[in-house]
Amino acid sequence: MTHNNYADFDVPQDLKFKTHDLIRLGNFNCSAKLQAESFAGVLQAPNQITKAAVELSFSVTPKDIIVTGTISGQREIECARCLKHVTQPFSERFAETYSTKLEIIDIMYVVRQTLALTEDIRFLCSATCKGLCPQCGHDLNDGPCGCKPENLSPFAVLKGKFK
Repeated sequence: MTHNNYADFDVPQDLKFKTHDLIRLGNFNCSAKLQAESFAGVLQAPNQITKAAVELSFSVTPKDIIVTGTISGQREIECARCLKHVTQPFSERFAETYSTKLEIIDIMYVVRQTLALTEDIRFLCSATCKGLCPQCGHDLNDGPCGCKPENLSPFAVLKGKFK
């Protein structure tokens, strides 16, 4: 199965392709830069996609169109410990099979699903992030704050009650 590269193929920004155009072109590869606004709401706020590009590979059979691809770019995330916003690269692969009987193939739906399903529950700016002081809110990555450590034991209030 040979694949042609169509660098000049006009990839729609919404990634909705007309099936008859894909069948006419046959097996081919293409890529496009996508608008970051297309991914608003995919990640939980305040995290967001800031840059995105997609590489697509189409394989056409008599009954199906098989699409494999990679969505890559950058996302701005908020660290769950220190609340700093950091930029992080991402790259995710996806694959989907569509019937040639469909009029339109919506690849953006699969791309958005892929990004939503790969979002971490908690983003960290680094594995060694020390977070914020629970008393004064100072970023402990910048050094100690000077607060005395608080006894966080749930039994601390009972200390000295049973003498």
